[in-house]
Amino acid sequence: MTFSTFAFSQETKTLFSNNNSKTRTLGGYGGPLIQLANINNDWGIIIGGKGGVIVNRRFAFGGIGKGLVSSSDFSRDDLNGNNNAPLTLKYRVGGLFLEYLFQSESPFRFTIPLNVMAGRISVNNATSDAEVESSGVFILEPGINLDLHVSKNFTTAINLSYRQVLGVP
Repeated sequence: MTFSTFAFSQETKTLFSNNNSKTRTLGGYGGPLIQLANINNDWGIIIGGKGGVIVNRRFAFGGIGKGLVSSSDFSRDDLNGNNNAPLTLKYRVGGLFLEYLFQSESPFRFTIPLNVMAGRISVNNATSDAEVESSGVFILEPGINLDLHVSKNFTTAINLSYRQVLGVP
């Protein structure tokens, strides 16, 4: 489970409109991403960024990147025969997101994002920072957001998501 909050700036422009068709809009946003996540049975802080394009105030897509910034220390065999060696976990991913927005003009709105990311998880020796092992990963992360529009150019959100990591042996 992942809880996150992010803030972003947002602007919408009308592309075209006539009496016989619906108004088409295009907007954009970007900003920091801060998450509290359970990784390796320990709570950690993930920081990154997210930015994208909003089409017709209903659908958004763009890029996302994040990495574990808090220490995730544990003790295990370091694969060199050292039992209970002090180890630390590193996590860095990036990719694309797709998001559907409900009631985009409301002060509160729900969105349903899907993050599709790839990256790397590595285990390092905590004292020397030497890499013990690493693995490339593919991540699917569906979720639900509750956004709060604080002002025209500032929105904050709370996210609840599930992270499915594929590729770790």
